[in-house]
Amino acid sequence: MSAFSLDFVDEVVHKCIQLYKSSPQFGKPVEEEWTVLSCIIQLNTNTRNLKVVSLGTGSKCIGASKMSPEGDRLNDSHAEVFARRGFMLYIYDNIEKAVSMKPQEETIFEKLNGRFKMKNNLEFIFYSSQMPCGDASIMPKLIIEDQGDIVGSNKRSHEDEVIDINVKKLKTDFGDIHRTGAKCLPHSEQDPKETGINYHLLGKVRIKPGRGDRTLSVSCSDKIARWVHVGIQGALLDMLLAEPIYIKHFIFGSGVPYSKESLTRALLDRDSNNIEQSELQLVPHIYQTTVCFDHMKSERRLRPAPGSIVFVNCGILEVGVHGKRLGVTKKNAHLKSSSLHISKYKIYQRFLNLLEKNSDLKEKLVDCDLSTIPYNEMKKKSQRYYKHWYNIRDTFFKTWTIKPDMWSFCVNPIN
Repeated sequence: MSAFSLDFVDEVVHKCIQLYKSSPQFGKPVEEEWTVLSCIIQLNTNTRNLKVVSLGTGSKCIGASKMSPEGDRLNDSHAEVFARRGFMLYIYDNIEKAVSMKPQEETIFEKLNGRFKMKNNLEFIFYSSQMPCGDASIMPKLIIEDQGDIVGSNKRSHEDEVIDINVKKLKTDFGDIHRTGAKCLPHSEQDPKETGINYHLLGKVRIKPGRGDRTLSVSCSDKIARWVHVGIQGALLDMLLAEPIYIKHFIFGSGVPYSKESLTRALLDRDSNNIEQSELQLVPHIYQTTVCFDHMKSERRLRPAPGSIVFVNCGILEVGVHGKRLGVTKKNAHLKSSSLHISKYKIYQRFLNLLEKNSDLKEKLVDCDLSTIPYNEMKKKSQRYYKHWYNIRDTFFKTWTIKPDMWSFCVNPIN
């Protein structure tokens, strides 16, 4: 795997922004509003063909008291999370095509010993228009340093013309840092909040802020670090796949604070005494594009947009507000079938549907009716995933948020 050139990085980002601009206006920021854009892009390494397979926008998160035990409401509506959950639907769609084995349906998977293995000529790229909230966003500030006037000479008609150039240079201000709104986990060591660089602790798992009611969702820095170490597929899909899916390239936006050093710390190497980068299954490349996202936070755009968009390259385009699908009538709002396609409920339904069609794998995992197995109990059957995750949690992160084991809902497979 080789690193990308800057031109190719910018080409990837242009594709993401072009797709965003071509999508309907519904759910996008209006005047004075901003949002974050995140995408997952599929790269064919043979042809260099790029395809944006999932897109997410948003910056909102619901509080702990508003979480739904029925799995029909999204806890976290940040762009990075919407893009990742949309990507999971793309994976399910491709597994379904591999199961059907219809010659006219192209799929990214091959069947291997009852599970599904991604074809060797494919890689995935993750783009986000700004740094992820949490640890990665804690970085030194840049200041503009005045280098003074440079006087040059240019001969024209034997007359000297003096050119004054006011040269300014970006310089790292090691006396202050950019801060994150994400808080250290409750009952753990807290930020000292002293002046300058001593405001935050580094390398800590953090909780996203919520208005009034505190959330239980860890920061995007923590979530992306988890994807880097154990794969982006999650526990349910891991039972269907021959091997985890890792993101090979991460691209972050221009026109916003950026630090490769803080990204490396947050995503790859928080404590070198525990996990060295060389022990990762795959050490991803990290880049910054030169392309700016029009709807990023700025002096003109100071209010976060209320909605989050999810697009999946299998015919799904939805807008979520407060974790629910926008546009559902009041009459149907209580129906779990009216939830977002990326909700726990809908994703579990896709998983059970695939398991029903894969009799060999079903027999290895369960010996009863699928519709009687709660979501939280099924996830626990993903032994490979959780063995890997618990090792990473205890050695790399050292701690993690504790959510109530509340998602005991059952779902009927789609026939």
